[in-house]
Amino acid sequence: MGKFVISCIFVWCLVAGIECQKSFSSLSCQGPRNPKIVGGSQAGKNELPYIVSLTRRGGHFCGASILNERWLLTAGHCVCNGLNNLMKPAQIQGVIGLHSISDYLNGIQSRNFQPSQIQFRTIVTHPGYDCSHVKNDIALLEVTRPITFNEQIKPTCLSVDIDGRNFEDDYATVSGWGWTNENQGNGDRADILQKATVQIWNNDICERSYQTNGKRSNFIAETQMCAGFVNGGIDSCWADSGGPLVTKDNLLVGVVSTGIGCARPGLPGIYTRVSKYIGWMEQVMSR
Repeated sequence: MGKFVISCIFVWCLVAGIECQKSFSSLSCQGPRNPKIVGGSQAGKNELPYIVSLTRRGGHFCGASILNERWLLTAGHCVCNGLNNLMKPAQIQGVIGLHSISDYLNGIQSRNFQPSQIQFRTIVTHPGYDCSHVKNDIALLEVTRPITFNEQIKPTCLSVDIDGRNFEDDYATVSGWGWTNENQGNGDRADILQKATVQIWNNDICERSYQTNGKRSNFIAETQMCAGFVNGGIDSCWADSGGPLVTKDNLLVGVVSTGIGCARPGLPGIYTRVSKYIGWMEQVMSR
């Protein structure tokens, strides 16, 4: 089977602050997006067109983000099985353009909103990733057929580590169909796509906060970032893994990776810092 045409790679920089963003697709980066409220809420249809539901045996288990017509970005641990081995591409499917899981499973579609299933050809984890650890928790998924973009299905742009900006104290939006409560007896997996606005932390402060709260072994690497609130209450949770953390300027800055519980005080969510892996992504996606 022939390979797809490789999409062009575009980089934009703002002179003020030299904030750079990268697009791996033929589309330009989207304009600023204003989250509706600070806190957990349902996302609107077409509001987050880059997010993908990863499914196994028909059920949602992780999130991913569309980079271009060929590739998705997710967390490394999302492609590991219970034996800490990598899954085969045929064991995972994706659903793009999804808003309500139940509507999709019951075949309820509107004229302008039609999710579709995608299959995967290749799974590529970072060479430094191991299923038993969270270091370099990032993976690329190559689809079997190119994705067609429309109003409900679009790629995201990524932040570029060019001026050392770490986004400390910025607000960003995390989204997914994960659990709505850490105690699964009191919550459930979301049916409709959820979003929450969280604040990005300084890595040193995050590390000290984990240590203060009894997790002395936690080391926050420069390839990671933390986001949440000191008092907890808002966070990503189970089955949100692999999903996007996106700034108000529509830049993908993080991938949901790990943490202790969900929304606990002093224990913000830990994300893979996307800008540290641009070179690796370029290498994999251009081959």
